[in-house]
Amino acid sequence: MKLHKLIMALILMTGIVMTETGCLKDKLYDSGTIQSEHATGPQPKVVEVRLTASSNANFLVLSLENSSTDTTMDLVPIDLATPGPATQDIHVTVALDSSLVDAFDTANGTDYAMPPSSMYTIVNPVVTIPKGSHIGYVQIKFKVSDFLGGSWALGFQITGIQESGYTVSGNLNTGIVSIGVKNQYDGIYANTCAIYKSGALLTTTNGNVTLATKSSNTVTTTTLGNYFSPYDCEFTINPDNSVTVSSTDFQVTNIGPNTFDPSTKTIQVSFSILSGKYVFNQTLVYKGPR
Repeated sequence: MKLHKLIMALILMTGIVMTETGCLKDKLYDSGTIQSEHATGPQPKVVEVRLTASSNANFLVLSLENSSTDTTMDLVPIDLATPGPATQDIHVTVALDSSLVDAFDTANGTDYAMPPSSMYTIVNPVVTIPKGSHIGYVQIKFKVSDFLGGSWALGFQITGIQESGYTVSGNLNTGIVSIGVKNQYDGIYANTCAIYKSGALLTTTNGNVTLATKSSNTVTTTTLGNYFSPYDCEFTINPDNSVTVSSTDFQVTNIGPNTFDPSTKTIQVSFSILSGKYVFNQTLVYKGPR
């Protein structure tokens, strides 16, 4: 009799656990936390835009060497996300979409813009993923130099697949590529800077500084004198090889002489901030590309 009661209790407990587990799984499924999966049957053949391997952001920044020649390059990879390669040629239609760039700007506080169509040509709006491969590319033809000095970005969206049996990815069907061009002053520089506070030497800094292209003749870094960070500091090289120092964080007074030596790619400047409270005597010598 006792054994019978024990068995009945175990059966009741098992039923409760199974019921509660089933309810929990239903709630998780309804909320979208989990998805229903089938152990048998054909797996979906998903095609996606795959610009970044480590995240789903699908925003890629290209920093290109300046060139005035016509260039054709593989820009956007279109990926067949299956364990095995394509068993046939797959033709994927990819369209430009400026609203993607606008939405990215709104969400991130950036100022990217789609370049006018006169600046580039999309070679293959229909991308072929070849049989035996996973990847095909949207190709672009352009002059890199045309993109110098602007914040340009191209938004792409998969709009269709010609062959049946393939699915466009739900969350990786779009991507944005920002095309930036390095100017001739872009690179890594060896820094030496004496910083004065209220007329007395505060410190001397050394080490490498990266100067990144902002426009055709301006480079920028995130430190003042390789000491105060993160504060914007910009160097504009003028046609006469004089240099103007500026900042979006501080009002800068250029003391000078501020010069650029083209033969050694050396920037030498003297400037102050906060009405002369801090004075920077800085020399930056080009070491190589970043």
